[in-house]
Amino acid sequence: MYVKVMFAFGFVSLLGLLFVSFGMVISKYDILAVEHQGPFPADKRLDVCEQTTRMRNFETSNNEAANIPVLLYHRVIKEKDISETHYLDGQINPNLVTAETFREQMSYLKEKKFVTLTLDELYAFLTEGKAIPENSVVITFDDGYKDNYIEAYPILKEYGFHAASFLVTGSVKKKTQPFLPDKVQYLSQEELKGSCDVFEYGSHTYTFHKKETTDGKDIPFLAAKSEQEVRKDIETSFYQLNDNDFIAYPYGEYTPETIKIVDSLGAKMAFALEERNASPVDHIYEVPRYPISQSLSFEEFKGYVDQ
Repeated sequence: MYVKVMFAFGFVSLLGLLFVSFGMVISKYDILAVEHQGPFPADKRLDVCEQTTRMRNFETSNNEAANIPVLLYHRVIKEKDISETHYLDGQINPNLVTAETFREQMSYLKEKKFVTLTLDELYAFLTEGKAIPENSVVITFDDGYKDNYIEAYPILKEYGFHAASFLVTGSVKKKTQPFLPDKVQYLSQEELKGSCDVFEYGSHTYTFHKKETTDGKDIPFLAAKSEQEVRKDIETSFYQLNDNDFIAYPYGEYTPETIKIVDSLGAKMAFALEERNASPVDHIYEVPRYPISQSLSFEEFKGYVDQ
């Protein structure tokens, strides 16, 4: 009887030890972290590094840029991690480039001694005639995917490059989760803060990176929703980013009313999608960008930046 009791006690103790050990593993990787329901709370600011004006004076030696390519990336995934989830209608998702392709492109920029501008430097060039080196480029990312931190950030840091990330602020996570490349994951506050030596942050709306179907057509929220709703959404994202004043339009689509709203909210610049360089003749709320996809050849990429 005594032996049976001791065995039972030992078994229970072992189970308890296993649960504690398992709990420690779970806690370490935050697998069971309770995520906030719905979007990041509208009345809360994101806990990111303080964004300050980043401005440098350049020695141009009469080789000043007349216009500047602005590159747009979305997701960056290692080639070995590409799966069927990264395909649409039999083709690789156009919003994706492999980490190997991204490194090749960044290596080329480094080899050619390109300067990666901050948003404030681009703004000063476009509006104030600031002298910018001829071999200048602006690197931007849309949406705020977790893989930007896992895959793109180390490469950018290695080459000493700067980039801007336009966040759907409502999608930012409170807790940092394990990276699952076959899933759509968004950056956490910790990851935002941990990458601000490379990235600065702008708005990609609060929750309006969506479309609604009207008369059989998919219309982006910025064009489909009322002026009041659009204003409230963008204003919320600016507030969450500590009154940051740069925005990229979801899907690159907007209306004259959208421009009036971002202007009234004090935005410095707004970014669209158009395959040409940005120049001082462009409207400051319609800055063009080159979308970079995996289907873009290396020669085409060089054509974008070597103009």
